[in-house]
Amino acid sequence: MAKRRAYVVFLLLLALLAAAGYSITQVSGGAEYVDAAGRQSVYKLEVAKARGAIYDCNLAPLTGSFQRQVAAVAPGIEAIGALEKATGGRYRERLALALEDGKPFSMVLPYTVQHDCVDLFSVPVRYGKNQLAPHVVGYLDSMGFGAAGVELAMDDVLSSYAGEISVYYHVDALGRVIAGADRLVIDTMEEAQGGVALTLDSALQERVQAAAQELEQGAVVVTEVPDCEIRALASVPDYSPENMAQATEAEGSPLLNRAFCAYAPGSVFKVAAAAALLEAGGAPQAFTCTGSINAGGLLFHCIDGTAHGQVGLQGAIEKSCNCYFISAARALGGQQVLSMAYNLGFGSEQEFGRGLHTQPGSLPEGKALENVRALGNFAFGQGELTATPLQVCAMMNCVASGGVYSTPKLITGLVDGERNLTPFSPVTDRQVEVMRPSTARTLQAYLKSAAQNGTGRPGAAEGLTVGIKTGTAQTGVYRDGEELLHFWYSGFICDSTGPRYCVTVFRESTPDDGGAAARVFKQVTEDIAALYWGEKEASPEA
Repeated sequence: MAKRRAYVVFLLLLALLAAAGYSITQVSGGAEYVDAAGRQSVYKLEVAKARGAIYDCNLAPLTGSFQRQVAAVAPGIEAIGALEKATGGRYRERLALALEDGKPFSMVLPYTVQHDCVDLFSVPVRYGKNQLAPHVVGYLDSMGFGAAGVELAMDDVLSSYAGEISVYYHVDALGRVIAGADRLVIDTMEEAQGGVALTLDSALQERVQAAAQELEQGAVVVTEVPDCEIRALASVPDYSPENMAQATEAEGSPLLNRAFCAYAPGSVFKVAAAAALLEAGGAPQAFTCTGSINAGGLLFHCIDGTAHGQVGLQGAIEKSCNCYFISAARALGGQQVLSMAYNLGFGSEQEFGRGLHTQPGSLPEGKALENVRALGNFAFGQGELTATPLQVCAMMNCVASGGVYSTPKLITGLVDGERNLTPFSPVTDRQVEVMRPSTARTLQAYLKSAAQNGTGRPGAAEGLTVGIKTGTAQTGVYRDGEELLHFWYSGFICDSTGPRYCVTVFRESTPDDGGAAARVFKQVTEDIAALYWGEKEASPEA
């Protein structure tokens, strides 16, 4: 395709030069013709360049969806005068210099100008002011190559679908446009329609991105059950790829994709511990929580020292009882909980392409869990354990899909120049049953109960069936005498057939969440129901 295009352009340029030579012959003769022909040349003005597009799962563009008007100008007194009038003198100095220089130039023009020496083009802008999924899409370097995100991971594919708009002018030896000479426009922007399709749904992404702003620092991930396609991913604070200088200097590290970074998960990890207990048949049916428990000489507490009284596994999930899980993990042994965590993707990096990968997080060594204190911390998501919001969402996706763990997916396939999609199968993709369907169903029921009667109730939207596990993780970092905590909400939302989407909300390093994580979870589940099922269909699971 590229060779054929270059050949066509070459032939057109030859024709253009031949036409110019013929016109000179008509005006001049003998030595004058030879001198003029020797001094003339063709000047290429590059108006716009584009590379392959990044699409969402419905082939709606995530890049290049905004347009701006660019003028290609052959400077002359009349053309410059028309531009001066149309812009109200806004670019007077620049236009005066262009007229003096005499060389063709281009400029972004917010106004329409009609003149024979001015060509107007509507060209795509790579990124918009309110760019969707900037942490996934990424950005380009100064040379126009991918520097981060999908732009880097799929740079070879995106670079192969190049398009441009160029105008060729006849110029004299000084580069000035020859008055009255023809010009040639080459427009191959349609070839930049090929590219990459992601699993994101731009309609949901827009809503999730808006809801996530309340977190100030954190992330939201939405996956679709059962295959764990990432339908939305937002990290805050976010940034605009069109203003990288501002992004690099802003507070809060906006370039950091917090959905891919590892943090202490706290009590959301109790879902993995509960799965290990159910698989082993070792979940205590009755445990008396006094608000604290001694493990290896260290006193562990439930949140605020609350004594939950007699609880079984369901009650321990509803109330997020630390003491229950510490006692149960000691009876079961750390290795089985560790194995379940590993099978659920904890401690493993997820790679989506070159330069686009998650942190692996960390799991304690099996030997370390022989220490009762270390096991106690591990049982409720503290100690050496760290996990990314994406890993937590994938864990919940496994429970919601009946016990089958699926590797999170971000890239749907490759799109050719005719916008035909070829599915893409990542090398790291795996699907494996890590818990019995009966275990998953039990956990689904307990998580629904936690949303109705337990710690997840503030995030449960009225009229929707959801399952929720909350978490508050200690960081050991203090600011103004107060410990900074991580706040988590992770769960699923059901339609009439069962769990359909999983949502994980993470708020980073704040002494008091103020209910923000709950409100964001609630808003996102309401958005999912309204977007995919309509308000009338957003009714409890049948």
